[in-house]
Amino acid sequence: MNEVFNLRPTIAVLYQDSKYAKHLSSYEIIVQSREKRMKEGPLKSRDLDIGSSLLIPLLDSGIIIVGEQTLMYIHPNSEIKSKFIIPIPTVFSSYTTINNNKHILADDYGRIFMLTLSNSYKDSNFMKISQIGITSIASVLVYLPNSYLFIGSHYGDSQLVNIPDCLVLQSFPNISPISDFCFVTREGRNEFIVTCSGAYKDGSLRILRYNVEMNKTLEISNLNGIYGIWGLYLQNEFEYTALVLSFVNETRILKVFHNILNEPEIEEWDNFAIPNAKLPTLVAKNVNNNLFCFISNKSICLIDWKSNLVLKEWIPTADDIITCACLDTEFASVSLTKGKIVVFSLKNMTIVEIGEYKFNYEVSCIDISNNALISVGLWIVPSIHILSIPSMELLLSHSLLGTVVPRSICIVSLASMNKPVILVGMGDGTLLSYGLDGLDKGTLPINLSKFITPIGMNVFAISDRSIIIYGSSGKLSFSSINLKEINCMSSFISSIFSSTIVVVSENIIKIGSIDSLQQLQIQTIPLGELPRRICYHDKQKVFGVLTIKLSLEASNGNEVQTSYLKILDVTSFDGILDSFQLELNECVQCITSVTIDNQDIFVVGTGFSLPEEEESSKGRIILFGVTNKKIWVFSEIQVNDAVYCIGIIDNKIIAGINALVHIYAYDSSLKNFNVIATYRSTTLCLSLAVHGTHVIIGDLMKSVSLLAFINTENGPRLKEVAKDCNPLWMTCVAALDNDLYIGAEAEGNLSLFWKDFNTTFEENKLQIISEIKWGELVNQIKPGTILYSENSIIIPKATFVTVDGSIGIIFTVKREYLEFLVNLQSNMGKIISGIGCLNHSNWRAFCNRRKKSNEPKCFIDGDFVEIFINLDDDIKQKVIDGVDGGIPLLLTVKENLFLKNIRE
Repeated sequence: MNEVFNLRPTIAVLYQDSKYAKHLSSYEIIVQSREKRMKEGPLKSRDLDIGSSLLIPLLDSGIIIVGEQTLMYIHPNSEIKSKFIIPIPTVFSSYTTINNNKHILADDYGRIFMLTLSNSYKDSNFMKISQIGITSIASVLVYLPNSYLFIGSHYGDSQLVNIPDCLVLQSFPNISPISDFCFVTREGRNEFIVTCSGAYKDGSLRILRYNVEMNKTLEISNLNGIYGIWGLYLQNEFEYTALVLSFVNETRILKVFHNILNEPEIEEWDNFAIPNAKLPTLVAKNVNNNLFCFISNKSICLIDWKSNLVLKEWIPTADDIITCACLDTEFASVSLTKGKIVVFSLKNMTIVEIGEYKFNYEVSCIDISNNALISVGLWIVPSIHILSIPSMELLLSHSLLGTVVPRSICIVSLASMNKPVILVGMGDGTLLSYGLDGLDKGTLPINLSKFITPIGMNVFAISDRSIIIYGSSGKLSFSSINLKEINCMSSFISSIFSSTIVVVSENIIKIGSIDSLQQLQIQTIPLGELPRRICYHDKQKVFGVLTIKLSLEASNGNEVQTSYLKILDVTSFDGILDSFQLELNECVQCITSVTIDNQDIFVVGTGFSLPEEEESSKGRIILFGVTNKKIWVFSEIQVNDAVYCIGIIDNKIIAGINALVHIYAYDSSLKNFNVIATYRSTTLCLSLAVHGTHVIIGDLMKSVSLLAFINTENGPRLKEVAKDCNPLWMTCVAALDNDLYIGAEAEGNLSLFWKDFNTTFEENKLQIISEIKWGELVNQIKPGTILYSENSIIIPKATFVTVDGSIGIIFTVKREYLEFLVNLQSNMGKIISGIGCLNHSNWRAFCNRRKKSNEPKCFIDGDFVEIFINLDDDIKQKVIDGVDGGIPLLLTVKENLFLKNIRE
């Protein structure tokens, strides 16, 4: 439908009749003093191109009808028509107008066309169309001044391009539509999410993780072999202007300055004489009075950088060597051979030995904290020890079980934490933090480096998977960083480079800043085809991705769909490791992983869509083995319908095949699979989820059923335990707990189901205890999140994704807080209006064609309730008082603590 330029406002309507023929009608809008009516307009045409989909209004009151094979111009004078045959038929999806003679069109394949009109429709070349570029598949086009074009895409990233060459100037990430997702788990924690995003040629995998992003402002390359780096300042402790670089056989120093053009530069500090320049430096730091202190394995040197003189130097005896060293602003401490620790005062421009301590074993790591404590790790008998300064009294000794040696240690006071934390980086990549359990962070030895940012002190744990350790809400928190192969790092606060840290990564010095310690990062892995389903195989460390590739036959322009199983490596995502093409007309539907007969298997369910059939009449369950990152067929099961969903229960395959649910067991002697249990769903088993020995079935039209896989005298069977009889068209289901299940239905609603196993009353009924309208079609729900909470009140349980690109998290709330939250949400809805004055209760109320509620039922909209924290005090008071028909709230200590936890 479109508005046509005319003396009277005219609406042109493109419509399809019951026989699928396309026609054009128009209606004039007549507005007179006492009359408002519509009458049939002059624009009309019948039996148009069957692929007609767009109308382009022109200033002469004419209109262009855009079809798949033709372009037709029609004028209000119905006798005036012009038809143009499109050289290559295609499906156009959107258009925008530059001027009356130039229009831009986009098709379903991401191609951009320029439609040019001459001044006379009688001209044989009145319409001319040509392809000018390829972009993301456009859902909407917006022409901007100065020859810019915005591509709004639902299937890929939106883009800003210039015309006429369609050069991409800027991309705007978009992860919709999300058809599936999976978690990548390490050491029992979901580390990140991988989504199947986009469609057709813009299909991709998106990796979402909470990460630290370093904004790099300068890089210095071709400096191989750096294993230590320290930032130094000359005058102001918040303005670092020198970098000390330690190599295997030398030490160099760089200086930052403004050149004559007032541009920042960095170069080697030639006229600064580094003591022991042909030796590696163990540590370098500013000490009191802005002096430089360098420690190598031969000496401790105190240097006045202004005069370039060594003020003091301490050298160990001939039979000693410095093995480890650390510095603070007033003290230095070194470990010598045979386990000897010596501490020095650096006050008054001197190096004075003030104490020592002797251990029975060699020292593996050492650190000074706040000029007050020395922490030490030992070889041979792995252990850590804390000494006081200056008394060198042993305050604490702790044996580390096992044979792994501590390689780095520090005591640090982090923001928002009441007490200092002892951090120990072990030789096997384990990070120990006292007061917490051991947390595996990598496989290489961990090196701990304290650094300062505007938000306070933090710790960089350098390993093969480097992380930043910081305090948040009174707890120790960890974030990975978007850099690879980090060798060393240091604070480097510099206004010249707007930086806070310097990092040596992949033999490149990188100077930059960290804006946030907990930021959601999105990485894109382009596939060029639709990613339909994904599964992570933890043992093989690979992803199995089911994709559908859409291509055009050169001879006739027909679309051809080809399905694949592809595997990618979890560590690098560098390209497809292997690919398996399925048969002609076979469409992939579902995937899971299992280990059978000591083989690591991806189990894939498919269905055949034959041209002569309206519904699938056959399918396959194919078991693919993965060995050395290669795919091979382990076995296959022929079935009589499409396999819509699949899972693993008791190491057996459970599959939803049309209305039937089968469980297949593997016979290792015969090398085949047998059906050992069957259940018939009401309409069609569209989704299933396994929780222990229970199976939750999502039916196409008849809501949710709960099954139990049991052993009887007659063998295994699937027994229906309970079901919900409401006519809900389910899209996906998941189990949140032993008796708690969630499902999404086709009209954008979420329902929470509960089975009371402790009573015989209505024993076959699943009770709907919570309902809410989410407003988007939910494609998948899976237990688990990448958020972790030590809060016992709000517990993250599951994650869901939608066709519009939303990722939502479902939490459970302790029962004693539920009534308060429901009343708080209801009261807020009566006081706060949404965009367009939408009422929150009405918007979030369960609604489909058969049922309309007044408000959400025992379901809390977390985004909405969080607003309460930042409301003005007078509005908060209205919410608490229950103004406009609400329920007055009593904010006790318990409720105030709860609101605090929501904010955190």
